Amino acid sequence: MKLRLFAALFALACAGSAAAEPVLLPKPRSMIVDAGSLPMTGVFKARITGCPQPLIGKAVARLQADAARLRTLRSKAGPALAIRCAAKDAGYLTLAAKEAYRLAVTAEGVKIEADGPAGALHGLATLRQLIGTGAGAAAIPFVHIDDSPRFPWRGVMIDTSRHFMSVATVKRQIDAMERVKLDVLHFHLSDNEGFRIESKRYPKLTQIATHGQFYTQDQIKDLVAYAAERGVRIVPEIDVPAHTAAILKAYPELAAATDPAQPLAAANPALNPASEATYSFLEGLLGEMTALFPDRYFHIGGDEVSDGAWMKDPAITAYMAAHGLKTRVELEAAFHKRARDMLTRLGKTEIGWDEIAAAPLPKDVAVEVWRFSNPIADAVRAGHPTVVSSGYYLDHLETAAEHYAVDPADLQADGFTPDEMARAQTMSPLLTNIARPLALKPVAPLTPEEEKLILGGEGPIWAELVTDEMLDQRLWPRAGALAERFWSDRSVRDPADMQRRLAVVQTQLEVLGLQDLVNRARMAERLAPGQAKTVLTLLSAVSPTRHFAHNHTTFAMLHGVTHPPEQILTTPADAAPTDAPEVWRLEAGAARAARGEFAEAAAMRAQLSAWAENDPAFAAIAQGKPDLEAALPASAEVAAVARVGLAALDALQARTPLPADQAAHDAAILEKAEKEAAASARPLFVFVTPQPPGDLIVSITPAVRRLYDAATTAR
Repeated sequence: MKLRLFAALFALACAGSAAAEPVLLPKPRSMIVDAGSLPMTGVFKARITGCPQPLIGKAVARLQADAARLRTLRSKAGPALAIRCAAKDAGYLTLAAKEAYRLAVTAEGVKIEADGPAGALHGLATLRQLIGTGAGAAAIPFVHIDDSPRFPWRGVMIDTSRHFMSVATVKRQIDAMERVKLDVLHFHLSDNEGFRIESKRYPKLTQIATHGQFYTQDQIKDLVAYAAERGVRIVPEIDVPAHTAAILKAYPELAAATDPAQPLAAANPALNPASEATYSFLEGLLGEMTALFPDRYFHIGGDEVSDGAWMKDPAITAYMAAHGLKTRVELEAAFHKRARDMLTRLGKTEIGWDEIAAAPLPKDVAVEVWRFSNPIADAVRAGHPTVVSSGYYLDHLETAAEHYAVDPADLQADGFTPDEMARAQTMSPLLTNIARPLALKPVAPLTPEEEKLILGGEGPIWAELVTDEMLDQRLWPRAGALAERFWSDRSVRDPADMQRRLAVVQTQLEVLGLQDLVNRARMAERLAPGQAKTVLTLLSAVSPTRHFAHNHTTFAMLHGVTHPPEQILTTPADAAPTDAPEVWRLEAGAARAARGEFAEAAAMRAQLSAWAENDPAFAAIAQGKPDLEAALPASAEVAAVARVGLAALDALQARTPLPADQAAHDAAILEKAEKEAAASARPLFVFVTPQPPGDLIVSITPAVRRLYDAATTAR
């Protein structure tokens, strides 16, 4: 039986047990579902009033094209679609954009009443999801939706420095962002590994610091316009004064002298803040870069300047003495004041990582909190507009449910707890010292007035371990979970319900162009030509280790290797999804089976059997292929865990507890898999904890554990 059939069986079973409420993500503020539905056999007959053209006209054309891909439309004439904007909205593509909309589906057709063009785009995104996916014509449910976002800044950050992302790949992400109402693309364009944007004023940046991979200025203008049509702002980042090795490779005369005793400082050099040449260069560069991006905000970086990058340079220490600067933090603040003044003259507002708030800042400067949750309070209480990325780092490879649990206004959501600090002290003095600045402390919750300074949140995807080929699967579906966290009311918290809806929306995104499945299949085919199906079966049951545990380059640097070889990202751990739909379906079915509901039992048994039976085939194709051989222990463990699940499911359906000897045997299998998953469950601890073979976690373990616990509980 094929895996596709397993998925269909799960979908049918889930459909029968799910609520009649339409599947939408993000969940609207208010929705009333009426009896009946609107048949859609052909494209909409659209009428647009009060909305700017061609903006909304193009959006309707995209909807029509998407509808034809999502459904079988056999007629040229479909239902009526009336869109009205109450205002053209001068605040479009700003934090003040009018994003509210009302959508009604009745027997007369579809009506969208929007406060402004952004609201019209959001209404169309909701309508696209209501159309659904299927072989037949759509039957759009009768609904009345009144919707608006909780936060105006709902973003993802894409790093293009560590690995370059093609224009086509970036546009694909923008398309998906529009469809789930994400509205900010934070575009990280420079770092130590590359400067990815053409500079005509400083041509060496293109000639030396880009590895031949960069966006031309015309491509940037095209991307900005493409995003604007879809309601997405592009906020660029040129990171200074640290993370500038690429710039300094092109213009070494701008570099500060780093401390040779600190190799990590040498790996992350900084601009020389004591040289007027630095500021002359920066003013010219910012003048050129800001002209390409119309957004009010310009991200200046400002993170991770170390003492070793500056404090051993005699010219810098002399400069500090001459200007009365006593610490590196004071020097950094002085540097940023000059950079900020440049941006102000250029008509931009500065945003930077939370280190920039170590010294007093003008209140209009926006702070992006990334290190842990406590600094949200510091930024907000200092009066700064605040964007939260702490807890949302997608490159940490946590699950959608884990990111979804973090609220932007929760000051204790992300960081090291007292118990974790105590654990760190027993493991490593170095670990303790690194973790101490990230230790959570009691902080008074934000007041409703203080919360108003939280603009929203971003999910960063740093690209040390993400190539162009991998971006779709590393960003999605988890970015969809963040879209709901940033849009919907904070009371929308059910992770199982989110996963149910996200699985459906992710399928729509794939039908409409996301390449996560296509690229994973390509990676599997490279690993095992002609035998990709066997590899894909394994990948559907595993996930990569988390929190940089798979980053062998970083591990090498921590062990004193100054110039480690580049990590080639073609292994099973690189192809494995963080959130596999097969795992979500198993988790949903296991939850119901534990309650004595067995509608999905046949599909669960088929899926578990497929995993259990895959190991011999995987072992056969792995011989002589080092990347696959490294995954052999994971394959065997998947089979063992799947067999535990089958036995537990049999016991549950028979209403007979597992025999004691089998229960003990199966418990040991689960405990081993859980220990391996826990090895990378928290950041920093991964550097002192042995990781599982092949950097693979058996991700079906929690669902099987639920079945096992239910089967061993006396009834």
